[in-house]
Amino acid sequence: METFDIIVIGGGRASTLAQKAAEAGKSVALIERDRLGGTCPNRGCVPSKLLIGYADVARRIHEASRHHISATIDEIDTEQIFKNLNDWIESVDPRYESRFPENLTFIRGEASFLSNDSVTVNGKILTAPKIVIGTGARSRPSAFPDLAAWTSDDLFPFKHKIPQSIAIVGGGFIACELANFFHSVGIATTLLVRRDQLLPAEDQTISGIFKKEFSEFVPTRFNTTIEDASYADDEFTLTLKDPEGESTLKVDALLYATGRIPNTESLKLENTDIQLDKRGFIERDEYLETAAKGVYAVGDVGGTYQLQHAASFEANYLLGSFLNGRDVAIPAPLMPHAVFTDPEIAAVGVTEQGLEKSGINLDDVVIVETNWKSSARALSWRLEYPLTKLIVRKSDYAILGCHMIGPESSTMIHQILAVIHLDNDIRKIQSMIHIHPSLSESLLAVVAAAIQNIEE
Repeated sequence: METFDIIVIGGGRASTLAQKAAEAGKSVALIERDRLGGTCPNRGCVPSKLLIGYADVARRIHEASRHHISATIDEIDTEQIFKNLNDWIESVDPRYESRFPENLTFIRGEASFLSNDSVTVNGKILTAPKIVIGTGARSRPSAFPDLAAWTSDDLFPFKHKIPQSIAIVGGGFIACELANFFHSVGIATTLLVRRDQLLPAEDQTISGIFKKEFSEFVPTRFNTTIEDASYADDEFTLTLKDPEGESTLKVDALLYATGRIPNTESLKLENTDIQLDKRGFIERDEYLETAAKGVYAVGDVGGTYQLQHAASFEANYLLGSFLNGRDVAIPAPLMPHAVFTDPEIAAVGVTEQGLEKSGINLDDVVIVETNWKSSARALSWRLEYPLTKLIVRKSDYAILGCHMIGPESSTMIHQILAVIHLDNDIRKIQSMIHIHPSLSESLLAVVAAAIQNIEE
């Protein structure tokens, strides 16, 4: 049996915790069964956003007529696009390993628990007073496991024949981002959505605008399910059902993007006191500690946010607790997110439809919406839909929610995030000097409207 100060299971965001703890002098064992880096750089946010870069260029050319410019695309070299993507992914694992200090013990293998304070990997037994589970999550499998359908995890690295047509199942952000890419680069794409809505977790105003704008470009079938599917001669035949009846769709590729499930099945948690919630994610308290004393869970496996920046936030908190002996609960921030498609969305805090369940006093809330037409930079995009929705508490001018749809929303919202982080008073935004006529200047309109509403 080998003894360590800390054992980290999972080489994603938790690998940084392992690295920095080792640099601080702790004896650390890091265990990873697959590629280092986890979902984000290998199968998730980074490779998918690299694809979005190609989609953005193609979309601008497709839509050049909006700017009175005639433009056509002669060729899109999808082979080279995916080669560039694969080359980048292949570089991730060695780059991560090269950062590890000499006193970090890295083990490539699959860990499972023997007890609350010991694990086994590759026939070895390891023990530590502190064990961190950071095994992440994976795509929910397709409804037809016997067919060659893909999930988003199967795309990166891309080792398939590039399809001429694809059906994508799902209405969340992964489905929408991938559908935007495939359609933009000339692959005939059909998005199949079980409900009558896209991005249902977003604020209802934003998701409504998104549905209209997105489905005008990407062919989308709402209220549609796949009743049956077959695969022969490199082609899927899908029997679809919608309110008008049944129809048939033939495509080269079928991709499911219908949610994610935690990577816990190989951990043998039954040998510990660790508890799972009804979705299968690991339960933990306000210190990220599980029901097994000394065992912690960070990132997607905890099921709270399913965001890379949230996993980093949790890992950094836990690192500080381990190194400094802090016994302070993890802060409960307003966690921001973005959807990197076209239109782009960014949001933080409560939605309008979530206000009633939030327990917030509705009489102390003001909700305002404004377009971006106060910014000449925004006008230069020649788009009608960009909008910001702000939900503010009247009594202290605090931002409870901010929801944006429009170009560069994921960048724009950081002005809101900075104010929330510092003292959360929207009046500070109004008192700032904004570069004229920058995109961020459009925020002044919605802030001014909220302040006027409060002070009337």
